[in-house]
Amino acid sequence: MLLLKLFVKDYQNTESTTVREKYGIISGVSGILLNIILSVLKFIVGAITNSVAITADAFNNLTDCLTSLLTILGFRWSAKPADREHPFGHARIEYLISLAVAGIILVTGYEVVRSSITAIIDPETLYFSIWAVVVMVFSMVVKLWMMVFNKKLGKAINSNTLMAVGVDSRNDVLINAVALFSLIFALITGISIDGYVGVLLGLVFLRAGYNVAKESLGRIIGNPSDGSIANKIKEIIKGHEGVLGVHDLVVHSYGPGRDMASVYVEVPMDLPLKDSYSIVKEIRCSVDKQLRIPIVIQLTPIDLGDERLRNIVGITQDFIAKEHPSLHPNEFRIIDEVPKPIIVFDLEFPLVIKKDNALVLRDLIAKEVRLLLPGYDCDINIEYGYAE
Repeated sequence: MLLLKLFVKDYQNTESTTVREKYGIISGVSGILLNIILSVLKFIVGAITNSVAITADAFNNLTDCLTSLLTILGFRWSAKPADREHPFGHARIEYLISLAVAGIILVTGYEVVRSSITAIIDPETLYFSIWAVVVMVFSMVVKLWMMVFNKKLGKAINSNTLMAVGVDSRNDVLINAVALFSLIFALITGISIDGYVGVLLGLVFLRAGYNVAKESLGRIIGNPSDGSIANKIKEIIKGHEGVLGVHDLVVHSYGPGRDMASVYVEVPMDLPLKDSYSIVKEIRCSVDKQLRIPIVIQLTPIDLGDERLRNIVGITQDFIAKEHPSLHPNEFRIIDEVPKPIIVFDLEFPLVIKKDNALVLRDLIAKEVRLLLPGYDCDINIEYGYAE
């Protein structure tokens, strides 16, 4: 991380918008310089050896320059502060840049497959050169460094764009290794597998582009909330005195480092309004201080004075926590009906449980609650959480 220490003041403060922007610029500038060098070398060697794989990889290095330029522009644009037209800031632009990188990878993959099929139909003689070996090995070393460098940067600032650039560099390492293998194979056996190797490389590109596009689109459309962040928020809230439970937590992402949350917090029904407000204020301050996430809180009053309800809640929660720990019951109430009172509560399911399975599990739990509390009927409402 010598480059960061030299060019980024306070480089460890990765939650700073300015620091994030400089991370992206360093990645982009280093990518442009290195890819131009590699591209020139590979075009020369490709012409000498008559290798479509090496020439295609030279073209790929040129497109990587465009990727690096987009990275710089994307981080500059996403660092812009909030304004009247965009009150939540511009951080989601980074996801659009990731999608653009995916598009470049997909186009490159298509071109490599197309040129490789042409080489299979009309193969040309490969000419071995020691310079080809030198350039390909040098390229592998450079791309390996770029892969490690961009992935470290991406993890440090939670950047989908830099992680995508790292994936692209990783694929380039594999591509150079396979291209070098095809060249040596032709020298030893006299058989050209250059076109077939090119098709394989193109398919690798297409798969990588698809994965990056899928991840970027998911973030733009709205992925489930990060489970670890959701759990941290719940732990902070439950740690405050007077809180009985937490449910329906939603973490809204407006880009890397730009999260907002909303949640229902259960408190005693007889708690004075002043004390309830104090709890809300303390929770908001704690979450903002520890996670830097603004949070909107809605209070759910629980009638602890009803001994009958208190007993039902205790038995039901203990049973579900023991037998079905991934489910979260909340908002218990009793409806007095004839011939039996009805226990009604909401049951929050994780997103990984499919709807049909959730219905079966709900009916099973309702049956078990009726056995535990034979004097009551049971009606359960299914809810789905928003976290992973």
